[in-house]
Amino acid sequence: SGKRIAVTVIGFAVLIAGIIMMVTPGPGVLVIVAGLAILATEWAWAERALDRAKAGGKVVLEQATASPLRIVLSVTATLLGIGAVLVYFFVIR
Repeated sequence: SGKRIAVTVIGFAVLIAGIIMMVTPGPGVLVIVAGLAILATEWAWAERALDRAKAGGKVVLEQATASPLRIVLSVTATLLGIGAVLVYFFVIR
């Protein structure tokens, strides 16, 4: 049907864009998951791949928040990164 073709074309376009973003700047993983979510509305294989990606994301989240030290380090690194960008744009440049 026309809907299935449109979903397939759009889903694969988003999926390919995410794969390209894995080697270029951009939120590659998030775009890949979005592409799989679009494809999962019409294809069972995409739904299974999306379920695996979600399970992997949960494992990574659990590992990242396994201890208070990891949380503190993650927040500190993020804030330092934001601070470095602000210093670059408003002081150095």
